Amino acid sequence: MIDQKHVEAFKQIVGDDFVTTSRPIRVSYVAKSIMDLDSEIADVVIRPKSVEEVQKILIYANNQRIPVTPQSKGLSGGTATPAVPGGILLDLSRMDHILEVDTDSRYMIVEPGVTNGKIWGYFREHYPDWIPPIPDGAPSQGSVMGNTLDRGFSVVTSKYGPQADLVLGLEVVLPSGEIIRTGSWALPGAKPFYRWGIGPDMTGLFLGAQGTMGVVTKLATQIVPHMPYTDIVLLGFGTPEELQDVSLDVLKQEIGVMVQGGPWWLVPGVRQKEELKEQGLLDIDVWREKKYYVPDYMMNFEIWAKTEAELVEQQETIKEVVEEWKKKGAKTEILPIHPKAKATRLKKPNKIAIPYASYERTTEHGGGFLFITWYLPWKDTAEFCHLCEKYMPDYGFDPIYWVASIKNGRDCIGMPIVCYNAQDPESVKAVNEFDKVTSQVFLDHGWLNYRPRKFIHAPMMYERAPEYYTMLLKFKQLLDPNGIMHPGSLNMNTLEG
Repeated sequence: MIDQKHVEAFKQIVGDDFVTTSRPIRVSYVAKSIMDLDSEIADVVIRPKSVEEVQKILIYANNQRIPVTPQSKGLSGGTATPAVPGGILLDLSRMDHILEVDTDSRYMIVEPGVTNGKIWGYFREHYPDWIPPIPDGAPSQGSVMGNTLDRGFSVVTSKYGPQADLVLGLEVVLPSGEIIRTGSWALPGAKPFYRWGIGPDMTGLFLGAQGTMGVVTKLATQIVPHMPYTDIVLLGFGTPEELQDVSLDVLKQEIGVMVQGGPWWLVPGVRQKEELKEQGLLDIDVWREKKYYVPDYMMNFEIWAKTEAELVEQQETIKEVVEEWKKKGAKTEILPIHPKAKATRLKKPNKIAIPYASYERTTEHGGGFLFITWYLPWKDTAEFCHLCEKYMPDYGFDPIYWVASIKNGRDCIGMPIVCYNAQDPESVKAVNEFDKVTSQVFLDHGWLNYRPRKFIHAPMMYERAPEYYTMLLKFKQLLDPNGIMHPGSLNMNTLEG
């Protein structure tokens, strides 16, 4: 446990009310993960309000060799929890200012604690013609910065790419207390309008770093136009190959801001399995007979347009692509979508990902789910589907998984949604075994995990890329020579040498 003298020193920096060693509070920070299962409990939680307070905390922690795990809200990826026992959980949620919006250069500057709900509401009130790139399906209390630093996806990822592609600059406090800005922001007096800055790009060192290089205190990222005409076009397919190839032909026309879907299992996956089993609704044919028609595979194309005519043109283009594939014998169709389902998808922020937590919940125990996120070429999407359907049942999981387009089908986000019993050690063990086995298979295909779990994906990836890992450690030792920043994450624990 951390020495009381350190606790008192931190109270002098941020105030008594914003430092706690209460075990229930410390444990509560571990319970938020949806991207990892392995977390340790910090010795102390500190909640700074300013960059200056962050700076003082890091200088003190660095001098005393106290580990620091920074967290914005803890709801974006779940990787912002300690990988080694003890140390500081640096909760940045009080730093919640929207600092600037520039609709000419089209960027915004926010602090770590700015939530998806707060920024979306702010734009609807003050800048209704623009949108911030909030994540799709994430809770409104998740942070914009957390998802961005994890290189996650947004409501416009199919058109503009993942969150990291939109970053223009960062303000970072290093363990030494030094403060740097990246991009054009590095030049005193300059606006954060240009990512590549005044020399080699430093921004990338902090994207996907999981807090191992420093504490990001400001984010400058792009904003995009909010179109007045919107629709959801639902496509059904008979095979993963049709999902992949028909969707790609539409995506090559640069149609869709968010394009996502997967197998029919996504439909029952948002309900409780126990109740579905009683009703016999875990069989697609029975589901179609008792409920409504669902295709074997599906993709939602969320389309935006400046005018009604432009919207109709996109709808017609999708129809033309579908008709061409039908002539080739594909079981592809445009399906009706219930108005409530359409409204749910178009609503931002939405919570479409949250119900999967209830799938394995019963009257006897709670549920749980783990998102295991991979980036792969779009032309590998069908293979990803087949592998999920092969391996998930082998470990006792229904084949609930999700795929989405990045940059008009240039890449794919593939994500097994592993629904399990979080209170059953055997169920947790099965999750880890599934993840280990499929990670080997996915890495063999050349696919990348973009939110690597500390003790599974990171070691596996870096074992295959020793030169890259060696260079990464050199950067780590340069920026954090005492190894205090999130030790253990990304398979880096230089705190222990």
